[in-house]
Amino acid sequence: MSLPRSLSFLRQGTGGQILDIYLDPLCPYSAKITRSLTTNVLPLIKKGGKYEGKLSVVARLYPQPFHYYGPFHIEALIVFGRLYPDLFWDYLTAIFETQTEYFNQPSTTITPSEARDKLTHLATDLLEKKHKVEGPKSKSFGEIRDKLENKGSPNGGTEATDDIKYLVKVGRQNGVHVTPTALLDGLKDDSVSSSWGKEEWEKWISEKVGA
Repeated sequence: MSLPRSLSFLRQGTGGQILDIYLDPLCPYSAKITRSLTTNVLPLIKKGGKYEGKLSVVARLYPQPFHYYGPFHIEALIVFGRLYPDLFWDYLTAIFETQTEYFNQPSTTITPSEARDKLTHLATDLLEKKHKVEGPKSKSFGEIRDKLENKGSPNGGTEATDDIKYLVKVGRQNGVHVTPTALLDGLKDDSVSSSWGKEEWEKWISEKVGA
């Protein structure tokens, strides 16, 4: 399934066949499958990989309403991905590594503003690690954080709100209820599991995509 230009960074690889993975930033199983994709799938579809130019992976960010801080994470991912598309997957991975801080019980004392501050600090730490900070680190912080402010009408949103609406609408249209959910070329594939390792992924790709 195609992506709007504003979300093109969600796609990894250049292949014509598309593996969509619906991910909730606060879902432990979404974290598990993302780690497996990072280790076992992305090296196969990126430059020099066996399936380069054949398969792409799209991270379909999909907040579950019972994970209260999920939308804040997706806002941050969208804003960061627009600014630094080449580092989107690194930031997604970093968010999954810190997700337990935002589970429902631990996050009861965190305000939305504090959550956005923390997510922005996580982003700038990543930029610093990747040597992408130009000038003072506070400048990069301010650039990202400003885009996460609610602006406009009293019930308005951030610069990521319209893209969140798109992502949610697509998930509803496709009848996605749980995360992770996998679609290959637009059709659900319930055989895909978050518990898969190298062997399972290579077998699945060879059968679905071919040599």
